[in-house]
Amino acid sequence: MKFFSVLLLAAAGSVIAKGNSTSTKSQCKQVQKLTKIVNLAANSTRLDDKTDGNATKADAIKAKASEAATTLSTLQANTTLMAACSQIFAVEDMEDACSQMASLEKLTALVANATKLDNKFDGNATKIAAVQAKASAGADELATLSSNTTLTQFCAAKDLESTCSSMAKLQKEVDKASNATALSEKFNGNTTKVEKAQAKASKAAEKLQAMSSNSTLVNLCASESNTKTEAAAGSSSSSAAADAESGASNVLPWAVQPMVSVLAVLAAGIFLL
Repeated sequence: MKFFSVLLLAAAGSVIAKGNSTSTKSQCKQVQKLTKIVNLAANSTRLDDKTDGNATKADAIKAKASEAATTLSTLQANTTLMAACSQIFAVEDMEDACSQMASLEKLTALVANATKLDNKFDGNATKIAAVQAKASAGADELATLSSNTTLTQFCAAKDLESTCSSMAKLQKEVDKASNATALSEKFNGNTTKVEKAQAKASKAAEKLQAMSSNSTLVNLCASESNTKTEAAAGSSSSSAAADAESGASNVLPWAVQPMVSVLAVLAAGIFLL
């Protein structure tokens, strides 16, 4: 299935950045920041807009950009780092696209529901017209995003991760509340707090039960966990030393790992789709 091809690739990509992922991400953020400064200084039109034509401010930015360029050049000389950064940036772009698509879909659905639209804006014709115009203006962009099958598969995988993560959290809450001894110890025998925690867990159990009744969802979450485990196992076989040092080989059931280099993996394995 195409969806599971994306899911497997996503899982494989998630383990690539393990080990020194924190330092890598921080360095990539630095690359983004420095690049932004250098590009701003090099664009006279943008620089003028940014500083409102203030030459003193513009010179200060140029001086800062000159220093940034040196550091940026050093970072860019690290090909391993830049390869990782390109993957991280690509995934961030995909995630932004998913958010934009979801926002446009929500807006389109609102405009299509006259009753809901009227209620939301208390019948204010001006506001309603503005929202309708906004939806109309975004129609072409939504169509373009929706027609990108790689993007829609990626977004679906991200949504699945979020849902499975929610189920895992609910299960954890229910399990904790079921242990009366541990619960009593946690709240030092305070029955009010214990009862409050149990009531909260009861609601969580109801929600979990409703979600678990969807066998398709449960199977998808199980498959997600399996693909991540397989990807982690494959990664650990080639980088056991790094995994042992970072603890990156631990993959929990329902775990939602950061999909750091999904797009790069998708690009490399797009033929699977």
